[in-house]
Amino acid sequence: MRIVIDTNVVFSAILSSKGSINDILLNSENIFEFYAPSFLIDELEKHRGKIMKVSRYSDAELNYIQRILFKKIEFIDPEYIKNSIWQQAIKLTGDIDPADSPFIALALELDALLWTGDKKLMTGMINNNIDWVISTEVIKKIRDKE
Repeated sequence: MRIVIDTNVVFSAILSSKGSINDILLNSENIFEFYAPSFLIDELEKHRGKIMKVSRYSDAELNYIQRILFKKIEFIDPEYIKNSIWQQAIKLTGDIDPADSPFIALALELDALLWTGDKKLMTGMINNNIDWVISTEVIKKIRDKE
């Protein structure tokens, strides 16, 4: 099953290396295929100082955790997403948060679910009758059934 993951899911996995999000990312290879827009790596780098402060990881520890997580995610360059898909994603996220459009676009392009911890995005998509944006609780249930 294809799953696009957004930045807050990866942030959570990094900050709680023994948490359920990390467990799902690291131990679901026969159930899920994880994808993300390639700029997620840049987004994490932009917030590296904050991540290190909150997590209290050393530079080497953070590099190690990211390397392990990144091996489980296939990063896709957003330039490969069709223009028509981008337009649809922008329309869907316009009233919610346009910064989420790359994740929506990638999920549409791959015909995948979008895993997010962003409650505003989740609520907005539900209000738009979108049922393929899922929470950590839902992804746990899917994995437990498999």
